[in-house]
Amino acid sequence: MEGILFKWTNYYNGWQSRYFLLNDQGVLSYYKSKELIDQGCKGSCLVDACQLKVHPHDPLRFDLIIPGEQFFSLKAKNQCERQQWLLAIGALKSKGNLTIQQNEQKTNFNPINQELKMKIQELNLFQTVLTQGIHNLKSSVNDRPIVDLKDLDQSRLILGETCDAFIQTLDECVKLANGNSSLITKPRRYRFSSSSSSTSNEKKFANESQFRTFFSEIPSRFSQLDSFPLNQIPLDLFLRISEEYFSLFDKFPSPTFIPLKSEIQSNISKIRRKMSNDSKKFYCLTSIVDDEISTNSTKEKNSATDALLWLTRNLHFLQTFLFEFGQKTRSVEEAMNIAYGTTLKPFHGWITRGIFSIAFRSVPLNEDFLHSLSNETNSIDENQIYLEMIEQSEDMKKIIENIFEFYFEKKIFSKEIIE
Repeated sequence: MEGILFKWTNYYNGWQSRYFLLNDQGVLSYYKSKELIDQGCKGSCLVDACQLKVHPHDPLRFDLIIPGEQFFSLKAKNQCERQQWLLAIGALKSKGNLTIQQNEQKTNFNPINQELKMKIQELNLFQTVLTQGIHNLKSSVNDRPIVDLKDLDQSRLILGETCDAFIQTLDECVKLANGNSSLITKPRRYRFSSSSSSTSNEKKFANESQFRTFFSEIPSRFSQLDSFPLNQIPLDLFLRISEEYFSLFDKFPSPTFIPLKSEIQSNISKIRRKMSNDSKKFYCLTSIVDDEISTNSTKEKNSATDALLWLTRNLHFLQTFLFEFGQKTRSVEEAMNIAYGTTLKPFHGWITRGIFSIAFRSVPLNEDFLHSLSNETNSIDENQIYLEMIEQSEDMKKIIENIFEFYFEKKIFSKEIIE
């Protein structure tokens, strides 16, 4: 299958049109455009190694994810095309890899249990697609004065194919649950072309903390916001969670971090002042921005719109640092510089850049930083802390991406440089 999809590039450029090719071996590659295929692909992944997730609120979007590594966030031009891509990718994922199956069956790894988990993930995917497909079919009939028979027929065909895929996957689940190992198709590890290295054994962290750490004892987490659409996230909860995560910067006692901490607190205070004007009206995250859009005050000095944007940029900086340092291949200073270069630096002038450059030279050594994150008196599990960093980074990334996307859609994403 091939065609145009919109790929999330970064928080500066947003969604960009790219030409995608999915071959029979399950390799998904993308190019800047169809006309520039001869110049080589910009990136690729093996879909069999990825988790395929549909967005719960955006009917055009789906993600291909290798946990703890990189991912593709994609959007189709319409709902029918998205379903066609989902079915094509889902069909290739279900085939698996026979050579990998045979090798893994020689080890102590329990392939049936693992494959059953993967099949259940596929069932959840198809359930979401079916629900959205049914909604689209109803809308085609009930919400239009004149029914478009072509669209209706296309929706019917895709819905039928999705039902077939759902039933086939359900049948495979039943056979796997009964111990039929002939169906094993566990995906092999496959990295995106620009991915960092990490071992599969380190991807098992799932709230099984044996030691008390900064992350395990955070009272409120970004994962709590997953169940909310962006426009229903309680604003006060979002701010409280942000403050708890930003307290990580207290592990860097150098005075050079004071400007960053002050800026974060200043933006939170601006948002809280806006909330205090009408706590019911500004209960949800996007309500403060929508209100300033309606009054044409988003660009005014000390606007809540600007404060939320910069608060989210600082969260992006923290999230990227956690991910980079969590890979265990970089020092604290190196991870800080990488995170800063890809998040805040494009919006800072040379004076502010100089302040941050000095601040990063004063960060603690890896060993001291890791010990500062342990809440145990005489023990520390460094691997646990690294894995917690990756997990928290992934949870943060979801809400950060949604907020930036909201700003792009509203055409209020400011690229103004501050000195």
